[in-house]
Parts: sequence; C-alpha cells; structure tokens
Amino acid sequence: MSTLEMVRALYAYHEWADDRLLATASRVNEEDLARKVEIPFGCVQGNLLHILGSQVSWLMRLTGKTLPIAKVEPGRVVAALRESFGGAHEALREYLAALSDDQVEATVPFIDFESNRPHNLERPLWEVLLSVGSHGMSHRSEVHSCSPRWGRARSSWTTLNSPGVTGCAEPGERSRRLSRRG
Repeated sequence: MSTLEMVRALYAYHEWADDRLLATASRVNEEDLARKVEIPFGCVQGNLLHILGSQVSWLMRLTGKTLPIAKVEPGRVVAALRESFGGAHEALREYLAALSDDQVEATVPFIDFESNRPHNLERPLWEVLLSVGSHGMSHRSEVHSCSPRWGRARSSWTTLNSPGVTGCAEPGERSRRLSRRG
C-alpha cells in the first residue's frame, strides 16, 4: 500500500467513524449533548464542533477554499453537524482523490491562522494529514468516553471504544477519582 493509499484509507475510516458518531448523537437529546462534562471543550457538542472545525480549517489551509458550516441552533444541532460534516467529508474526498503520490510526499509549511504567515516548520503532506486524522480520532474517543451516560445509544459506540476509557466524569468527578488512585 502506498502512502497515498494509506492516507485515503485513513480518511475513509474517519468519515465512517464521524458518521457513526453523529448517528449515535442523533439518538441523544440536545441537553445531554451540551451537558458540561470533564472532556476537552466542556461537552460532547463542543468536541463534535472542534473535530469539525479542525477538519475544515486544515482543508481550508491546504486548498485555500472556504467551506460552508451550517448554523448550530436549538432543535437543529445534530442536523447542522451532519450537514457540515457531510460537506467537509465530500471536500476531503475530492481533495484526496486529486492528490498524486509526489504531492503527498512534498513538504508543506504550517501556516499561522492569525497572521497568515508560515511557521518555521515544514512537514511532508502525509504527516500533516495523519496528524489531523489522529487529532479527530483522539477527540472521538473522548466523546465515546461519555457514552455510558447515554443509555441505549451506548451500544452504537462499541466499535469506537478506546482501551482504558471508563466513562465521562461530571465536572470535578475525574479529579476525585484520580486522587483516590494515588
């Protein structure tokens, strides 16, 4: 398998995992998606928005194109996420399909969003793409850690499980659990 084929396969997996995550989220009420828990970005909805935002921002960096993001508002949270993830997945598929083996091996500069200037760091494109994919995988596992609180929707998370993840904690609960271990 070439590096480009591996990257395409990884992103096909990410699309599948994102779709599965959103299917489960659609069976959870919006209050639970927005409930404050001890995961990055404070709640499941925040993590989902961060995963989406990262995919979109990196795609914009790499292509120079702006992608539309649906407005997330009460009563339409998951629908807006599905719409936006769908657009991002389509754009990523198109981007990856157009890449050549030489392009995926070429170095690309890291760009600072605020100043729009290159950092003093260049990496092969495939490394950047793997990093973005790993980032999404990490945050999906954090969302998955909240699944024990979701009752029947939990069964849909089975194949997204991360070893050693025991559940999402209410604010302050994680630090109490950790202090009892030591």
